[in-house]
Amino acid sequence: MDSGLQETLTRLIGKTEVLVEKYNVLRAEKDAIEKENAELKAGLGALTARLEKLQQEYDYLKLARTVSTNREELDRNREMLGRLVQDIDKCISQLME
Repeated sequence: MDSGLQETLTRLIGKTEVLVEKYNVLRAEKDAIEKENAELKAGLGALTARLEKLQQEYDYLKLARTVSTNREELDRNREMLGRLVQDIDKCISQLME
């Protein structure tokens, strides 16, 4: 009876050691995956910021292309912008008083 109990305990210890080894391997894989996930999230954030910047630049270029189609329109737009700047300066001076 004693040898049967000893064999059972030996088998349990062996199975426990195997489970602990598998746990350690899975834990290492999980840590590696979490590290990779963090790196990918950081990369995604950088790419998102770059995409937003490029989208804004694209919008500016698109606007610039539609605004200055010919010389007359360009002169008109400059005059309008000049008047707007003068109005803004006037408003700022009135607010300062």
